[in-house]
Amino acid sequence: MYLFIVNPIAGNGKGNRIFSELKASKLYQHIEKTCRLTEYAGHAEEIARSMTELDQDRYQAIIVIGGDGTMHEVINGLQIKQIPLGFIPGGSGNDFARGCHLAGKPLDMLEQFITGKNLLAYWLGHYSIDGQVERDFVNSIGIGFDAEIARKANQSRMKKWFNRMHLGSFIYVFALIQVIFRFKPFTMEWEQDGKKRVIHDCWMITFANHPYYGGGMKIIPNAVIQPKVLPVLMIHQLSKWKILMVFITVFTGKHVGFKEVELDQGSTFTIYADKPVCYQVDGQTGYCQIASIQKNLSSIQILGGKS
Repeated sequence: MYLFIVNPIAGNGKGNRIFSELKASKLYQHIEKTCRLTEYAGHAEEIARSMTELDQDRYQAIIVIGGDGTMHEVINGLQIKQIPLGFIPGGSGNDFARGCHLAGKPLDMLEQFITGKNLLAYWLGHYSIDGQVERDFVNSIGIGFDAEIARKANQSRMKKWFNRMHLGSFIYVFALIQVIFRFKPFTMEWEQDGKKRVIHDCWMITFANHPYYGGGMKIIPNAVIQPKVLPVLMIHQLSKWKILMVFITVFTGKHVGFKEVELDQGSTFTIYADKPVCYQVDGQTGYCQIASIQKNLSSIQILGGKS
């Protein structure tokens, strides 16, 4: 049996339009399935948890229709990580689909999931904020300037308009201009695989499982889906006039050529900031002073994905 978890309001209603198209197909009608629609924030996580707690061997695959936030919730609700996952992107950013090379018409993607032609091993990131409950992230976790941009973008009334115009990633440029003049860099103590250093005048630090975030920006261009290590990007000692240049080039990945942009990778990290700093996880935001981040050692299986 297939379990469909659908966020109907993802992408300003795109999730619902995709699901309506699939429901009308003979393929969907002829497979054994059960479907649950999300009704509020966090509901996809509750559905995934309750449905996989009841019968561990009931589902041969879970198919998620929605945005990256929906996928984040499903991953954190799953009680059995071995169940293969299919993802049909219906959000505004869709970076997980981009990172796994999941593309095509929704019906074609569903057919590929059911035939099981491609199965991608995917290693999640793992994090804890201020010593709270540990969770997984699908795409990335960022601390600092980029997180403030994500927070501003999520709150903006312009987000729905950009989505309707199929210009979802431009909301981040709009938000950047609002954030740049009031953001204050921070100092942090940084511990990577047991080695410590202090970073002054830090603008942001981002960990990613693949290159993309913010609707297609190549935040870590050389990041690949892999076990054991987690790519990280840090921007520090940067003047405000230059940050706009850096972020414009993020769309092409050329920002890594700036001397203030530092790339590295490792397996475990701990960050201690000198003040509460904004963070984002798969697009959802909050504030923290301590963050523990590591690569998840076991993989999940993504239907139709390619590395």
